[in-house]
Amino acid sequence: MPAKSGDQHEIDIKYLSDKLVKAATDKSTRFSLGGTGFISGMVVYIARNSDGTDEVEVEICPDTDAVSTSKLWPVIAKPAHGLKPTDPENPLWVAIKLNNQFKDAYQGFLVV
Repeated sequence: MPAKSGDQHEIDIKYLSDKLVKAATDKSTRFSLGGTGFISGMVVYIARNSDGTDEVEVEICPDTDAVSTSKLWPVIAKPAHGLKPTDPENPLWVAIKLNNQFKDAYQGFLVV
């Protein structure tokens, strides 16, 4: 059986380390994604929509001080200067792309 290409690789976000991740503008906030299929090369970002569209200006970087696995992916989020707070009734989505293709998203990110 041939190996799966990046386009066929399954990534599933099942939870975030905090029920609601609250990130202050211009500050670094550490949190982790839990799930399956996490691999090097995937891009974690914040979006307004469940399909990963309407990306929000939040820089997300791997947390190099923590251990990443295929089931737990620690990151650091830093919302852009001047980004308006999120309505707590409508949290943003933590989304993942691999090879520029949307893979999954999980709702639970607030800019405060």
